[in-house]
Amino acid sequence: MTDRPVSSVPPRPRSRRRIAVLGGGLGSLAAVYALTDAPDWHERYEITVYQIGWRLGGKGRSGRNVKANLRSEGFGHHLWWGCYDNAFALMRRCYKELARPAGAPLATFREAFRPSETLFFGTGQGDQSRLWPLTLGRNDASPGEGAAPPTVWEYVRILLPWVLDCLPSLHPLYPNYAAIAPLWQDQARSLLPALLRRAHNQGVVAFAAFDPAAPDYDALLRQAGTTVPEGHQSSRQRRAWAQPLVVGAEQSLRALEAVGAYEHHPNFLSLLDLALAVVRGIIHDGLDRSPQGFSAADDHDLRAWLRHHGASASALESPVIAGFYDMLLAYGAGDRERPALAAGAGLRLLLRVLLAHKGALYYTPQADLGEAVFAPLYQVLRRRGVRFRFFHKVKELRVDDERVVSIRLGRQVELDPGVDEYEPLLNVKGLLCWPSRPLYPQIVLGDSPLIQALDFESPDSPEIEEFTLRRGADFDDVVLGIPGPALPRICGDLMRKLPRWQEALEHADSCATLGAQLWLTPTWAQLVGHASGHSGGPRPSVSAGTLPGVSLPRWADRSSVLSLEGWPREAQPATLAALDGPLRDPGAHEPAPSRELLRDTIDTWLKSHPRRLWPEASLASSRELNWELLHDTGGRTGEHRLAAQHTWMLTSPSDRHTLTPPGAARHRLRPDDSGLDNLVLAGDWLTGGLDLGVAESAVIAGLQASRALCGHPRQIPGERDGVDLDQAPADASQSLRVAVA
Repeated sequence: MTDRPVSSVPPRPRSRRRIAVLGGGLGSLAAVYALTDAPDWHERYEITVYQIGWRLGGKGRSGRNVKANLRSEGFGHHLWWGCYDNAFALMRRCYKELARPAGAPLATFREAFRPSETLFFGTGQGDQSRLWPLTLGRNDASPGEGAAPPTVWEYVRILLPWVLDCLPSLHPLYPNYAAIAPLWQDQARSLLPALLRRAHNQGVVAFAAFDPAAPDYDALLRQAGTTVPEGHQSSRQRRAWAQPLVVGAEQSLRALEAVGAYEHHPNFLSLLDLALAVVRGIIHDGLDRSPQGFSAADDHDLRAWLRHHGASASALESPVIAGFYDMLLAYGAGDRERPALAAGAGLRLLLRVLLAHKGALYYTPQADLGEAVFAPLYQVLRRRGVRFRFFHKVKELRVDDERVVSIRLGRQVELDPGVDEYEPLLNVKGLLCWPSRPLYPQIVLGDSPLIQALDFESPDSPEIEEFTLRRGADFDDVVLGIPGPALPRICGDLMRKLPRWQEALEHADSCATLGAQLWLTPTWAQLVGHASGHSGGPRPSVSAGTLPGVSLPRWADRSSVLSLEGWPREAQPATLAALDGPLRDPGAHEPAPSRELLRDTIDTWLKSHPRRLWPEASLASSRELNWELLHDTGGRTGEHRLAAQHTWMLTSPSDRHTLTPPGAARHRLRPDDSGLDNLVLAGDWLTGGLDLGVAESAVIAGLQASRALCGHPRQIPGERDGVDLDQAPADASQSLRVAVA
């Protein structure tokens, strides 16, 4: 029996609405998971997912290479921030429903995601650079469980007391505000009493005990700073409380800089500087009372916005800001000389990461995302009764004035006789995984070299048959989960009939990416040694930070994956490192990126920068990697060992990384507002959540798509910013616990 076009399947009872889900990325799967949460969903819906190629996952896909010891090959950075409440809630529930037996690989959510509290950032240049560890203590919360993130004003209530509490610890000769205040400008000391009187007139009682004739600056800035007003406060009262404290903090910060505090704690001082700029910006721009919340600042670049609100030049180039741009690949057209990140979207994520994480700062999947995220979701959804149609390429949506009326598809393969449905997973050491290539025995002529040479995930891959799904016969509603950059070739009809689609897709900014996975013989600790000044322990995630010209700025230790791979005991690598970064789009007269460019980029990095990450991995008196450390069962030597590693380049429109430059989000569509009655959208390129190219954005969009179709879920944590205290106040005692290193 062959896999027939869906349009030839006999019609189902009309009591159920048929939902066609186009694309199998995280946004689509989150929508399907939410749609199938209701116990009676079978009576209401019939859901089919159409997926190009042989696996789910979109940009987060991965696969096992059956020809290379079943090693795991992915395409990018593996890090989920602890503030990803919706993404973690999805995976918690998925693993619980999956109910793997105890002792099985990745049996539980906690086994699949490892908490980490330290990020390492590169500082300086060349061999004199160091890796700076930023450590934030864990809390008792759990990701995916608990309250919504703080409101915009609550970030001020957290940040301002933290800055005031930390400043007196920056210089040994100025241990309190009584010692620091004489360094202030005279104008600031004379301004302070007027600000305090205004606060008193606004009903703020925190400063009542301050006597300008005998000023106790410690009591004012430390005690009053930590006595955060409780209950409902008007906007004027909030600002009246904050303004004298901001003046005291600003004067103290600049005075301590002038007496050399930057030399003692350069990176920590930059954090305080940035925090104070955020506080000033929220107050000055009124982000806490704007209906748009942080999005009101989205027309500005994050660095420009911080500079406008008083951040110093050194703070703007600090490892945290440079690393944040690197982690989001926030560079116009992938060019690291063109940093661009919408201020509101950047602030929203940065503050949630630092101040609203649950449990740990971030979590690292203990396998690639294909195995830790997408295989479990596939298993659970298939058990629930969702149908998956692999090797189905979406070619065109046709619409009338109100609805999607047809979907043109290309079927890429014919299944072997006797194969009713393609089974996509293979078992590796008890763990179900996606393969890195199709499982050819299930495909007609699958043993043919011509078939095996095809890239079934390419939008230009050939098809054996084209057919059309029609509204009313094959589908009623559509969930469109294909990324924005890939939609112009699919949605031309939509763009012609709805001008806002044309505008939205023109502003679906993105960049190509490239990277490598390197298997090495020594352990990570042996590679690091002690030359970097740290203990030599694992470095789960590292950003290149301020090093100019690095085209692979994101690094990660992925060695936890090795135990799940199929290496022979006598040829087992000890380290798996992942490196990736943006790929600059070629100019009008430049050639398209090639495999030679990919190899040259990685080769250049390995000849110039390994000493920063692995001080013991370089050749003597050289920055170049000792090539013999690369694991190669083929016995190659020198630079030829790079051929044994997994290098990749994602340039296809559907694979490009979502960017959010200034002004972009205002043009984007919402998942629940496509302009057509039977079309909802999913994916991280949309607006209405974090508005960034991250996993949490995709999940929020998927949940919003589900809500548009069925009303569930009613509440989605973090889909909008809390403004004007429209949410319950957070614990004002929460502070930013940063280890000064």
